[in-house]
Amino acid sequence: MRPSIVSRQTGQSMVVLTAIISILILMVVGLFSYEVNRVEVCRTQLRAATEAAALAAAATLASQDNTDPSTAQNLALQTAITTFEANTVAGTQLTNTMLAASNQDSPASNNSSLYIQFLDPNNNDAPVQIGDPNGKVVSIVSAFGLVPSFGNFLGLSTVPLRSSALGGVPDLDVVLCFDVSGSMDDQTEVSMVRRQWTGSAATGQIQYIIPPTRSGAPAGTTAQGKIFDIIGPPPTGTALQATAPQNLAQVGVGVTYPLDFSEAGTAVGLRGKTDAGSPPGNMPPGTAGTGNAYTITDIVVNIDGNAKFGGYTSSDGYAFPDVATLIEAARGNLENQTVFTQSKANTGVPKTVAPRAGYQAKYQTLAAANLHPISDSQQASETFFTIMNTNTVGHFSLVCFTDNAGTSASTVVTGPKIDSSYPAGGTSSYPNPLMALNPATGVTNYTTIENALPTTTAIGGTNIGDALNTAVAQLTQNSRTGSKKAIVLFTDGMATVGNPLNSDPSTNARLAAAKAAKAGIPIYSIGLAQNPQIVPLETAILTDQNTNPATGGVSGIAGNGGKFFLVTNAADLRYTFENIARQLVQLVK
Repeated sequence: MRPSIVSRQTGQSMVVLTAIISILILMVVGLFSYEVNRVEVCRTQLRAATEAAALAAAATLASQDNTDPSTAQNLALQTAITTFEANTVAGTQLTNTMLAASNQDSPASNNSSLYIQFLDPNNNDAPVQIGDPNGKVVSIVSAFGLVPSFGNFLGLSTVPLRSSALGGVPDLDVVLCFDVSGSMDDQTEVSMVRRQWTGSAATGQIQYIIPPTRSGAPAGTTAQGKIFDIIGPPPTGTALQATAPQNLAQVGVGVTYPLDFSEAGTAVGLRGKTDAGSPPGNMPPGTAGTGNAYTITDIVVNIDGNAKFGGYTSSDGYAFPDVATLIEAARGNLENQTVFTQSKANTGVPKTVAPRAGYQAKYQTLAAANLHPISDSQQASETFFTIMNTNTVGHFSLVCFTDNAGTSASTVVTGPKIDSSYPAGGTSSYPNPLMALNPATGVTNYTTIENALPTTTAIGGTNIGDALNTAVAQLTQNSRTGSKKAIVLFTDGMATVGNPLNSDPSTNARLAAAKAAKAGIPIYSIGLAQNPQIVPLETAILTDQNTNPATGGVSGIAGNGGKFFLVTNAADLRYTFENIARQLVQLVK
């Protein structure tokens, strides 16, 4: 063969070989580029699944009705897994996802894992153990074992893909305005009693007479049942209380079915204010008189929760077999044998009842638990704060209000224990606290508020305007930078006391709501309607449907998403507070 022909064939072979090599290189490059692009697509899919899991977990943590951190966090963890498993990566459903032991997990081919931690936002997002109440942020690191499509050809093994996401809620600064006005125990089951002496000084005894109610009273024929039903106060309620400060003369002031307190007006004094010795230990004034058929000397709480007291024995052995025992325990006449005899309580109380230290305190504790709706409101509010504290990064303030809002943690209202017409009963101080908002990291106020709420007592009027004005000041002066702010207003009535913004109670409240609107603060109002007559009055001052500054409701005037909730059954208060807790939560991470 001639050399020229050989050279030509060799050149052609080189061209073909070069072409083949080039094609192979292009194929490898193309396949590699495809795998790189596929990895990025799959990584995006994994990131989306991870973020969805983190947000779903945070939403579960923040909105559930759960006050136990461990339970709440475990439910959030399960939500994260379920949400993650509903997604796909590279066409593979992420079912049977395993929990990883570290954030560097490398799952097997087409398998996935999650490394989930709860972080403390008040400590630079440091990880905490499940059950730690400070674990408010959900951290997730996901992993997926991606099998390259052309792994065998390219010599590639399973590629571990990882992604991370945080789920949480904004910093929440929340003020609860809590109504402790006198009407907050109007639904309490009580017995109104005339304690009087009958017979001679030597052989007589104390009688405990439950008088009839005035004609037409829905409570029936005797003064037992709910305070509101027995005396029929106006829709705004009565200043009469079942426990101190009782203001017993209010049984006959401005009500439809008046009774007479023995120390008020012309009624005969039966409490013993002219006798030797002040309570405890005072006895009825002999046979000086009995008053009229509608006279009472005492009001006691039916600690069994019934309209007609049927007896109750505490778990630690304090026996209250009848109303007589309630009366003498409330007066302090069952503390020891000396006072038991001196007060002549031994002539009226059943022989089965033995004097014992602590009887009065036990009655007071049991009575406080049966004051309605204030006890229901306290419990619902405590649950609200517990849910918020368990599940969000919240700082809290409590503004209690009667005739005025509290101004400090030690604010009290002073009043007579029994009535101003009976000085022998003494006076006492009743808590009306303000627990101020604190912007310092981690100072939530949760514990101090939980301890303060049970100490509040029904007393005085309803100054909604002062409460809202105080709350706005707390949120504008003491809140954290960038926090979401809200006021929760709880009341059982309408505004009845004015100032500091206006002497008219309703105008005062509306002006305070306008200040909240200017500051961008919503007002979530809860109106507990204890009787149908209060509904239109309460709705008018609280509604979110009327935004007119002169005629609207405080929630409507304040705007910014605030809402009004009308509650007609105290048992529903918890669910209403929980509803507001959920509305306050917004995911931000």
